[in-house]
Amino acid sequence: MLPKIIGFVFLIGYTKAITELACEGDSLQLSCPRGQSINVTYANYGRTRGYPCPAPGLQDTSCYSRFSLQTVRENCQDQNQCSVSASDYIFGDPCPNTYKYLEVTYQCELPQSQGTRFHVCEGGTLYLYCPRDAVLVVFSANYGRRDSTTCPAPGPQNTICVSPNSVSRVRSYCEGRQRCQLEATNAMFDDFCPGTYKYLEVYVGCTYYRQ
Repeated sequence: MLPKIIGFVFLIGYTKAITELACEGDSLQLSCPRGQSINVTYANYGRTRGYPCPAPGLQDTSCYSRFSLQTVRENCQDQNQCSVSASDYIFGDPCPNTYKYLEVTYQCELPQSQGTRFHVCEGGTLYLYCPRDAVLVVFSANYGRRDSTTCPAPGPQNTICVSPNSVSRVRSYCEGRQRCQLEATNAMFDDFCPGTYKYLEVYVGCTYYRQ
C-alpha cells in the first residue's frame, strides 16, 4: 500500500519542464524553489537551429556534443541551483567554426523521500493504486536507466538514459486517480537510448480528498 500523505497540496506547476539557454562564452544558471532539486532531462552544447545566439556566416545546425547530458548532470543533478559554463573547455568542440550554445531542459522536483519508489523492467506492467477516497500523486518518473543494478542486462548499458516526457506521461495516466496501469515500453515513453535495456521508475504517494 502506498503512503498516505494527508492534506498534500499539488505542486504540478513546480515540476513543469524548464528550458534555459546560454550562448557560447556565457554561463547558464539553473535554479529551483527552496526545498526542491534539479532533475536534468536534456542537454546539448552545440547548435540545432539558426535563431538562438545568431552569428554571421554558415553555421552547422546539426551540432551535438555527446557528453552534454552527462556533464550537466554531474554539475547540477539533485542540486537546488547550479552554474555551467557554455564553453569548449567544458564540453569539447563538436563543430569548429560554429558559434554554439548550451541548451538545458530540467524539472524542479520534491525530494523523492516524499514518495515511494516503484520500478518495472522494460516490457513489464506497473500497477499503482491508493486506498479508498485517496488519489495518486506523482513526484517523479523516468523511463530509461540511471544505474547498472536495477533490471541488470548483459553488455554495455547507458546509465544516463533519461526520457524527458516521463513525468508528464505518467501524470497523464495516474495523477488524481485512485489507480492506474503503466506499460514500460518504448511505445508509451519513446526510445531515447536505443540498445539500452530500460526500466520505468516512479516515485508516487497518495493524498486524501478534502471534504
